[in-house]
Amino acid sequence: MGAIFKKLFNLNLDYLPEYSNQQKRIQRLLAINYFLAFSIPVFIFYDVIQAILQIHPYSFEHFPLLVFYAVCLLSLYLTKKGYLLWSKLITIFTPLMFISSYALTGYVIGEHFLWQPIAVLGISIIPILVLDIEQEKGWLLFAFLVFLLYNIFHTNIMLYGSDPDFALVFEKMNTTPFVYNGVRIVIFLFLSSIIYYSIKMNDHQHLVNIGMNESLKKAGKHLARANAELQAQRNAINNSASMLILDDRYLVASANENFLSLSGYTKAELVGRSIWSLVSDHYNEAFLAGISHALHTAEVWRGELKNRSKHGGYFWMETAISPIYKGNRQQKGYLVLMFNITKLKTDELRLEKMHEEKDRIFYAVAHDLKSPLLNFKALLNMIMSGVVKKEEEGQVFRLMIKDCDHSANLISELLEIGRLEDEGFVLKKAPVDLNALLDNSKNNFVELARRKDIGLTTDFDPKLSFVALNEKEFDHVASNLISNALKFTKAGGHINIATTQRGNEVCIAISDTGIGIAPDLLEAVFDKFNKAGRKGLDGEKSTGLGLWIVKRIVLLHGGKITVSSQVGEGTTFRILLPL
Repeated sequence: MGAIFKKLFNLNLDYLPEYSNQQKRIQRLLAINYFLAFSIPVFIFYDVIQAILQIHPYSFEHFPLLVFYAVCLLSLYLTKKGYLLWSKLITIFTPLMFISSYALTGYVIGEHFLWQPIAVLGISIIPILVLDIEQEKGWLLFAFLVFLLYNIFHTNIMLYGSDPDFALVFEKMNTTPFVYNGVRIVIFLFLSSIIYYSIKMNDHQHLVNIGMNESLKKAGKHLARANAELQAQRNAINNSASMLILDDRYLVASANENFLSLSGYTKAELVGRSIWSLVSDHYNEAFLAGISHALHTAEVWRGELKNRSKHGGYFWMETAISPIYKGNRQQKGYLVLMFNITKLKTDELRLEKMHEEKDRIFYAVAHDLKSPLLNFKALLNMIMSGVVKKEEEGQVFRLMIKDCDHSANLISELLEIGRLEDEGFVLKKAPVDLNALLDNSKNNFVELARRKDIGLTTDFDPKLSFVALNEKEFDHVASNLISNALKFTKAGGHINIATTQRGNEVCIAISDTGIGIAPDLLEAVFDKFNKAGRKGLDGEKSTGLGLWIVKRIVLLHGGKITVSSQVGEGTTFRILLPL
């Protein structure tokens, strides 16, 4: 029968999962409730027949309730909304029926508690609650008040706190915890005498225990969720940060995988080592003593540390060191939390170097531009004041042109540097006949070499294939190196341009028999504004930027450039390019 009512009312009787030894008993009790709710209209129909046949003189008391019972029964098959609406109407209508019945007949409806309409409503309150407890709290409290007042009236008990029979009113009521769909609710269950005496105190205690168990389950779920969130946070920190645990002497007690990976040490190698042995010699003892002092005063130290790896490399860490305490606030050790900022520091140091270089370039440019401008002004003043004779004007104009050319070259090379250093600069390459390119570059200097009485020859590998180059940029490289060789080679000297293929590479060698480069200048020959930027043998000025530009272009081609020189014997620049 319990299964029938469960199907009819869609009542979930599985809300008592732990109530294994009493579950069938509870199902039977619920089945009795619904059986009574259905059986009452049958008895009403029987009373109606009796009244019609004049068999029972007091059957009139059931006529006002006929519609009420019929609607109550019908509403059980209506929608949830309809059921709730009729239940509310029943709750309000019940006391009115008592009053009208007493006024018309002088008789209070139903002396038997089981036959009273209030019992029907009390029985039907269970499915009402199951349908929607949250939205119907207000009217359920009103129904509770109606039931309570009726029971007081029916048993002739007055509400005096000293009345020993006051408890009889509440014998009809059990405040019982139920769990439905995971929600713990309290049902004001008004029971008939049959059901009241069927539920014992131990049943009530079981229900209370079930409610408590469900509450504990919920608390356990919340705790599990909180633990999962905490574990996720710990995993996030462990995956992104490096951690060390130190004892009170700053010796490593434990390290996570992130730090082991960065430092190159194994856990066994780290445990027992002082943290200061991991810090690079970038810091002096006073700095490290300051950290120790801060930690001894129970402060958290924060800062950037440059650490030394096992293999001699360095890595920068944003570091926070905080004390760890025992339960009695006695210091136990230290927690070191670190985030890798090596790339950030590398970029920062590179930016600082660029700023320093920019300042140096501005200073050098200002100096190099100032000299020719002052010379230019002085020569103009000499011409305007008549100091320069007519036959000397040609020579003065040549000097002025020379200063203008130098200034123009300096500005051009500065613009070239800015272009080559631009991060968005892309070198476009195409297959180029390297021998032909170098020969054309050489031909531009044939006349100058003849005037200087310097031999200019080539020695090209005839089997050399085409090379992927930017023709314009590489012509700049060849022209700069040939021009430098002419500047520092005496009359009667010789310059040779050669190419040879070596496997997957091609070698370009530009050699001269000039004055050479001193060893102390050789290391900085490719730097900007280097000291090797000397005047040529005929007084040609140098910007000190040409060889830096040459190296930059070679590197952009994926190649490399080297220089070898002997003072008084000559210099050779070699360029290796991939084929």
